[in-house]
Amino acid sequence: MARPPIAAAADASVAAPTEAELRDAVDEVALRALIANYADVVNRREWSELDSLFVADAPITIDLRGGAPLAVEGPTALGEFIGGAIERFAFFEFVALNVRVQLRARGAVDRAHLRTYMCELRQDYDGAFSRAFGIYQDEVTRTSSGWRFASRSYQSIARGDMTLDILPPPVIQDPA
Repeated sequence: MARPPIAAAADASVAAPTEAELRDAVDEVALRALIANYADVVNRREWSELDSLFVADAPITIDLRGGAPLAVEGPTALGEFIGGAIERFAFFEFVALNVRVQLRARGAVDRAHLRTYMCELRQDYDGAFSRAFGIYQDEVTRTSSGWRFASRSYQSIARGDMTLDILPPPVIQDPA
């Protein structure tokens, strides 16, 4: 059976995408893949693979909203922190819920800002279930190896079991 002809060109009111629009689409797909790759690394607990997602000296701030934020530098320190924080869970799943991509952060074509709302689904070794919700605000940079996290800020939004402890709204960073 023959395939029907593609009718995209039949609608003259729809302009073909420009080269810049195509570049933006490719960049957005790559940036969303960066978040997906991060989730995959965390879910598999393969901390050494964070090196391929972050620039070596990326400053990272982790604000669990229960004291002073923790500052670490680079993917190795981040992996050590996350690994220590989740080792008490028999089951741990990181889920990116929504990602907002802003290309050309601070006017630079090789920079972007990502805002990722996320959830952690967790069960400890005794069988107790809990969840945590938060927001990542990332500056990313295009390198010769592709897009990489250049800096990261995390804030907790809510946590608990079936009843959540809701924290004050997070501070949204202005990437302009």
